[in-house]
Amino acid sequence: RLKDSSPPAGNKQHYLRSPASASRKHSTTLTTSFLQTPSGPVLTPNRDIDSTLMNNSTTMILLSPSRTIAESLTALASSTAQQLEQVWDEVGYNSEERASQLSDLLRQFRSLCDEKISEERGVADTFRSEIQDAQKELKETKNALKETFDQQLIDEKLSGLSLTDQLSSLEQSLEAIREEATLAREDLAECQQILIEAHEALGISLDEKWMDIQSDLTKERRKDFHSKLEDIKQQVLTRTSAVVQLLQDCQHLMHELRIEEEESTLDRRIAGSLVRSKDGSFILASKLETQTCVGIGPNVLEELRQRLAQLTTERKTRKAKLQEMGTEIATMWEKLQVSEEDQRKFTQGVQGLGMDTIAKGEEELRRLHNLKAEMLSKLISDAREAILLLWDETNTPQQQRETFLSYFENDESLWTNELLDLHEEYIMTLETRLEQMKPILRILERREEILGERMEYERLQHNSERLQQRGAGLAKQLMREEKMAKRIKRELPKLTNALRDKLQEWKKEHGEDFQFGGKVYLDVMESQDKEWKQYKDDEIKAKLQKKKEERELAENRFRNTSSHKTLGKKATSIKPRPLTTRN
Repeated sequence: RLKDSSPPAGNKQHYLRSPASASRKHSTTLTTSFLQTPSGPVLTPNRDIDSTLMNNSTTMILLSPSRTIAESLTALASSTAQQLEQVWDEVGYNSEERASQLSDLLRQFRSLCDEKISEERGVADTFRSEIQDAQKELKETKNALKETFDQQLIDEKLSGLSLTDQLSSLEQSLEAIREEATLAREDLAECQQILIEAHEALGISLDEKWMDIQSDLTKERRKDFHSKLEDIKQQVLTRTSAVVQLLQDCQHLMHELRIEEEESTLDRRIAGSLVRSKDGSFILASKLETQTCVGIGPNVLEELRQRLAQLTTERKTRKAKLQEMGTEIATMWEKLQVSEEDQRKFTQGVQGLGMDTIAKGEEELRRLHNLKAEMLSKLISDAREAILLLWDETNTPQQQRETFLSYFENDESLWTNELLDLHEEYIMTLETRLEQMKPILRILERREEILGERMEYERLQHNSERLQQRGAGLAKQLMREEKMAKRIKRELPKLTNALRDKLQEWKKEHGEDFQFGGKVYLDVMESQDKEWKQYKDDEIKAKLQKKKEERELAENRFRNTSSHKTLGKKATSIKPRPLTTRN
C-alpha cells in the first residue's frame, strides 16, 4: 500500500499515500502550504494578504507549478546572481571563469530538474502498479467469493479520475469484501495447517486440492475443509487411542520384565512416549516420531504390536522357567528340609520376572544341588521309604516290585545322584499310578462298604430278637434297616457296573489287570458274585428244607392225632347187634 509520509528531499517515497489519505480531496488554499524543492521549501506568499503582514504571517497559498516555479526561480536566480557577482568580484574571477561557473550551475540545475521529473514519473508508475494490483486483487477476491466481476464497469467508474482517486476508489471497493475474504482465508489457512500436520503425523499424503486456499473462499469450500478436518481428526484420535493402549501394554510388560529402555531405540521411544495430562490420563508426548516418542506414523501400530508380541512371549517364557525352577526349588527344600527362615529370605529377595530373578533362582538351585550331594545317602533312604509306602497304597504285587532293581542296591559306594534320580523318577511313576487308581479305588471302597452293609443286613434279618424292642427303639431300628436295604438295592448294582467298566478300561490302557490286595479285582468281583449267589441259593434251600421239615412234622402230628381219635371211637361204639349170630 502507499504510505503517507513527508521524507527529506530526494526521497521518492514522500509521494506515497495510504488509501485513506489518498481519498482526501486536496484544497487549493492552505493556511501553511509549501512546495517541496531540491533546495528546501519555497513558500509562496498569498498576494491577497497585506504586504505589511507578509514578513510576520505564515499564511501562504500554493500556486500552479509552472507559475510557482517561474516566479520562485526568477527570484532565486536574481538573488543568486547578485550574490555570485559579489563573491566573484571579491575572488577576482574573469569572464571565462564566471561563464564556466554559470555553465556548471545551469547543468547541475538541469540535472536536478531531470531527476525530479523522473522521480515524479516513478511515483505515477507506482500508482498505476498499485491500481493494477488492486484491480487484480479485486478480481481474484470476487472470483474466490464467487461474486460477479465486471471489468468494464470498473473502467467506467475510474474513467476521468486521478491516479490517487482511482486507487482510493478501488481501495473502498476492496474494503467491502476484503474482511470477508480475510476471514475465509484465515479459516482455510488454519484448517489447512491442521490438515498438513495431521497428515504428516499419520504419514499419509495430502491431496493437492487441499493446498489451494486462495481460489475459492465460499462457504461451501470452507464447509468441505471443516468436513475433511473432522475426518482427519477422527483418524488421528482412533490411531492415537490404539497407540496409547499398545504403549501402556508394552510399558507394563517392560516394567514387569525389568527391561531397561536403553536396550533398544524402540524401547527408549516406548518408555518416553506417554505423559500425564491435567486430568491424570495418559496422552502422547508428540504426534510426530522423535528420539523419545513413537508418534502415530503409518508403521507405528505394527511395530508396537510386534514388540508387544515379543514381550508377551518373553513374559510367558520367563514365567514358565521361573515356575519350573520354583517347583524344583520347593521340592528340594522339602527333601533337604531347608528351614522356613531360609525359604522366607530367598522368597523376599526375588520379585518380578526380571533376569535378576532368574539368576537368583539358578543360584539357589546350584546351592541346593550341592547340598543334595552332601545328603545323598539320607535322600536315597527316604526315597525308598516313600516307594515302599506307594507300593502298599497302589497294591503293587511282589513280582512287580522286584522289577525295580535300583531299590535293592545296598552297596552305598554305588549310591550316586543317578541312583537317586532313578528312585525319584520311580516315585513319580508310582504317584502317577496312584492318581490314576484313585477314581477306581473310591468306587471300589464304596462298593466294599455296601457289601459289608449287605452282610450286616442279612444278619439282622436272621435275628428275630431285634423285633422284641418296643417304642422308639424299634422304629429307629426298622428305619435304619430300610435305608440299608435301599442303598443295597440302588447303589450296589450301579457301583458294580461302573467299577467293572473302569477295571476293563484300566486293563485296556495299561495292559494289565487292576489288582487290589494282591488279587485281580475283576476276579474278586466275580468270586463275590458267585459266593453271594451260592449264599442266597443255600438260604433258599435251607428255607425250603425247613418248610419241608415243618410240613412233615405237622403232617406226622396230624396223622398221630387222627389215629388216636379213631381208636377211641371204635372202642366205645361196639355193641352186640340183635338177631346176629356170634362166631
